[in-house]
Order: sequence, then C-alpha cells, then structure tokens
Amino acid sequence: MDRPALRQSYEDLCEAARGDVRSIAPDDLEAMRRTGVAIVDIRETNEYQDGVLPDAMLIPRGSLEKLVSERLGDHEGPICLYCASGKRSLLACRTLQEMGFTDVCSLDGGFAGWRDEDREIAAGPGSVIGSVSTTVDTGCWTSIRSNFAITGRRVEALDGIERPLVYLDHAATTHPPDFAMDEVRNFLSLDYANVHRASYQLARRSTLRFEDAYRTCARFVGADLDHHCVVFTSNTTAACEIVAHAVAPRPGAVLVTDLEHHSSDLPHRRRGRVVRVGLDEEQRLDMSALRETLKRDRIKLVSVTGAANVTGWMPPIHEIATLAHEAGALVCVDAAQLVAHAPIDMGPPGDAGSIDFLVAAGHKAYAPFGAGFLIGPRDVLDSVDPVVPGGGVAAKVDENDVSWLPSPDRHQYGTPNVGGAIGMAVVLDLLKRITMTEVRRHEMRLFERMVTGLRDIGGITLYGPPSLEERVGIIPFNVEGVSDMLTAAVLGEEFAIAVRNGRFCSHVHSDRLLHGEETTGAVRASIGLFNDESDVDAFLAAVEVVRRGAWKGTYTERGGQLSGQNAGRCADRWMENADNP
Repeated sequence: MDRPALRQSYEDLCEAARGDVRSIAPDDLEAMRRTGVAIVDIRETNEYQDGVLPDAMLIPRGSLEKLVSERLGDHEGPICLYCASGKRSLLACRTLQEMGFTDVCSLDGGFAGWRDEDREIAAGPGSVIGSVSTTVDTGCWTSIRSNFAITGRRVEALDGIERPLVYLDHAATTHPPDFAMDEVRNFLSLDYANVHRASYQLARRSTLRFEDAYRTCARFVGADLDHHCVVFTSNTTAACEIVAHAVAPRPGAVLVTDLEHHSSDLPHRRRGRVVRVGLDEEQRLDMSALRETLKRDRIKLVSVTGAANVTGWMPPIHEIATLAHEAGALVCVDAAQLVAHAPIDMGPPGDAGSIDFLVAAGHKAYAPFGAGFLIGPRDVLDSVDPVVPGGGVAAKVDENDVSWLPSPDRHQYGTPNVGGAIGMAVVLDLLKRITMTEVRRHEMRLFERMVTGLRDIGGITLYGPPSLEERVGIIPFNVEGVSDMLTAAVLGEEFAIAVRNGRFCSHVHSDRLLHGEETTGAVRASIGLFNDESDVDAFLAAVEVVRRGAWKGTYTERGGQLSGQNAGRCADRWMENADNP
C-alpha cells in the first residue's frame, strides 16, 4: 500500500525551521556587529532598492549554496542571515547548518523589522552579488590592475608608433576603476534624483546612497559621526575654504608650513594673519620651529599636509595635533596626497593627538572628478554662517530673517554632486577591502624599485627626505643638463610615460627644494594602486635614454610650451613650467 505524500506549506516549513534555527532581535545583531559577525542579505536583487544593512554581504537566496563557502570560508564564525521578513532566512539558515556552518542565526523580522526601528540603513548597490568583490579580487593585484581601463590605453608616440601608456601622475589625479564608473553610470541612468526633496522611490534611493556615502567616508578615516560631520565638496580647495571660513572669527593666527599646497595656505591668507614654519636641512618640517612658534604666538589653527605634494613626505600629524592642542589650537590635515596611499585614523575626539579637520578629494583616490570631502567638528562648523548662503542651507526663511540648517547641510550649498559622492564612496570601500596596509606595502615595493633604479642610472638629482618609509610614492627629480620641461616632454612624447613637471601648485615648497639650482622646476613621478613592476621598469629605461641625451625628437620651447618634431610630424603639447603652476 502506497504511503500518502506528506504535504507541508511554506508556513509549515518556516515554523519547523524555528525549532532548529536561532532567531535574534535587532538589538542582538547590533551587539554582534561590535564583536564581529558576517551579515548576509539573501534577498533578491530587486529588493535592494530601499537599502541594505550596513556591511552586509549580498548573496541572493538562489546563489547561496554555490557562493557562501567561497565568500565566507570560515564554517565556525558567527553568521547572521536576513531576508525581507525573517522567513526565508530561517530556511536558508537550516541549509547552511546542513553544509557544516556551526554558528548561524536569522534576523527576526528581517529587513522590515530593522527598518521599522529606524536603525542605520545603507544604500543597496546598483549592481548585484557582492558589489565590488564580483568584479575585483581585492587580494590579487593583477585583478585590481585589470579593472582600470587606463592600463590598456595605448598612445601614439612621436615616431608614429603606438605605445602602452605608463601612468605615473597619480599625485595630480588618479583614474577611476571600471566598477566605480559602472556604479556612477547606474545611478545616473536608473536612480538619478535629487536628495532630501521627495518621497518617490528614486528620490528615496538617491538619498540612501548619498547618506551612506557620509558613513563610508567617516569609517575610512576613523571619524566619529557623533562628534564630526562629513561635508561633501567639489574638491580639496573647496574643503579648505570651508575650514578657513569656520575658524576665521576665532582669535589668533593660522600656522601653515612650507610643505603646503596652495589650497591649504591661500584661503587663510585672505582672512587674517598667517605665520609660517619652514623645513630642516633634510627637507622635513622643522619641528623645533613648530614648537617654538606654538609657544611664542597665539595660534588658532595649524594647517598641515598629511603627505607633501612635492616630495610625498608625511609629517607626524598626530604629534603635531598634540602640540597644537596643548597650545589651544585646532589642527587641519590636508589628506589629498595621503588618503589613497596610507592608513589614516583621525583618532577619538578629545584625545590629545586626534585630528580636528581633515580634507581630501575623490579624484586623488580613484573617484571621478568633482567630489571631495571635509570632516570636522560639528560645533565648530555650526558656529558660523554658511560659507555660501543660498539653496539647501536654510531651515526657515521669511521676509526679514533666516535660520540655518545644522552641518553638513549648512555648508553644502546648492544641489550636491550625488553621483560624485557615490563614486567616491564606492572607491573608498574598495580601498578598505584591499586594506590600506596592503596598498601601502604594494606601493612601497614599487617606490623602492624606482628610487634604486634612478640612483643606479647616475646623474639624477633626487629631492626629498632620504628615508622612503617616511614618504608616499612621490619622486621629484631632475636629470643633469636637461630641463624638467624637456625631460617630461621626452618621456611623454617618445615613451608614452605620463609624469608632471614644474612646481606643482606648491611654489614655496618647490622653491625651498630647488634653492640655488639653475632650474625653475622638477619632474615628478608618482605611484598609484594599479602600477606594477613593468611600469617602473619602462620609466627607468626611458629616463636612462634622457640621461644619455639619446632622445630622437627635436624640441623647441615657445612661450612656455614645447613642440616636438620627428620625421616631419609635429606634436604640440602643453607643458607646465614656472608660469603654469
């Protein structure tokens, strides 16, 4: 006699799973996030539109068995699954238990329960499974390099032959990877809407992604959003302008160093008194002079670079912060040349060595042009009127009066660059996944190879402190008997090697380095995330040709520009010199 088929409904299956699977409340998951837990969102991709839990791994239920071991690896670590309501995740937890995962739980109430308690929500990605990790293997430098389209670029050299571009101008700007451009393109195509203005789905999603970008920037540099706030700007210069505006009413002078880019110097000059601290004999910041100035003068802000634009030297920013705070001053770190090349931690608010203000630009960290950020104390930023009054900064306006919004909105005038903020956050998330320790290790290997190679060529003047460990991968140099402009032109025109020359929008620093030399500038090669040994070796081979004077083109300077000619072909290129910073 045939046995009757056992029929169970979906509800029956979920109820049975409750007896085998541990369910946790949102409060419990918050506690687990602090101690370490893998959070896995098993919803389908079309459910991400209203957001995801922060730091969640996105693996749709249909792909769970296939991908979970590869993505998680550890079968014994704590894992929390969630779905929309908390039912599918119960069944998925049971599956993981059968696969040998020993510490699995389900979020009771799912995403809906989390959201209903007004807990932190991050924007869901425009693409799907696993966001960055599906397109970039963050443990493989070949995979990372291949995601940058610029590494496949070829340019026509002066002899008419196409050569692979070797990009060594990261200190000027960095190229965005493909996946970041895809994310921005997805936003512009599918979610383009203004933030904080409407309740329809596109506007909600745009707002979620914009708000999540604040948190990504803050996490990347160790900022505390209870104390600090993130203000999105167009670039580092705009961020420095807000800092200068915020501290202008305070008594005292602003201390700047001879290492500074114009952006962290000039905004302060037009608002009040500025005092300078110079360099020592090894081209480092003169720390004794810094201490004496802080003791002797009334200083309200120390404006210091995190890594010098010209040499890449990294001042001891936390020691400087301690000295500033002891003198009653705040400290602002220009992290434009630091943010993509070495770890940054602003430190706990109130700690003697903590950083008060930090400014940076997305285009220095592999994001598209047009987005930067300032992180600073909310109370200081709220103590002044908006840097630019207008749209988006006012809470209430009548015929005679206005009340301002709190920061960051107070200083984010007009319609924000939402796509730029998203692109910047996506790339910072990539760097965080790679880890800045690994980024630093990778770039230092190339940096040491490049410096050693230049020294071996001979006849090369290298500038900057001799200890490479104190620097990021920026190498200013000159070739004996060859102008910086001609060296850069030959490298670019004949070998497709992109470097910068001149004084790098840091004239005071450059003049200090070049004092007494018969040159108005230097050549600057700068290393980035996607460079490899082949780039360094191609660069060294080309510099050796310049050193021997064996270039093939004929170069003529005309009004600050060089034109190169070879076999009847003329290639005019704009080049920077002392008159074009």
